Amino acid sequence: MFEVQPVRSRELQEQIARAVGCPYYENTFAFYAGELSDDAKEVTALIGLCQFTYAPEEAVIRSVGVMPGSEDDEAVTVLVRGVMAFLNRAEIPFVYIEEAAADPESIRRWSFRPMKDGRLGIDLHKFYLSPCHYEGSEEK
Repeated sequence: MFEVQPVRSRELQEQIARAVGCPYYENTFAFYAGELSDDAKEVTALIGLCQFTYAPEEAVIRSVGVMPGSEDDEAVTVLVRGVMAFLNRAEIPFVYIEEAAADPESIRRWSFRPMKDGRLGIDLHKFYLSPCHYEGSEEK
């Protein structure tokens, strides 16, 4: 079992970034995914970290750092989806991902597609209307 939670301190965010082998981005928000003990009371292993920024008009995922061996773990997809759900609840209409944030296959698996402006993004409103049928957006 695993959990996805916001990282509530910059120091912890920096430590997790170092542990998963990705750059620490100061002045970003972050969520982590962690493996839980059998009683679900403590995190026993890190799985990944997602660092992002957001403003009323858009959010940008700066990095998705993953522990070696966890690249294909469903928890990483749930981590990215957790960030997307947070942004959607905050009524942020678009989320973009920097191309260097993760490998191209993972970015595509998470539903990011080229937008009109050339960036990889998701129209969150359209995505949450029908996540299984989301094909991308020609917006923005």
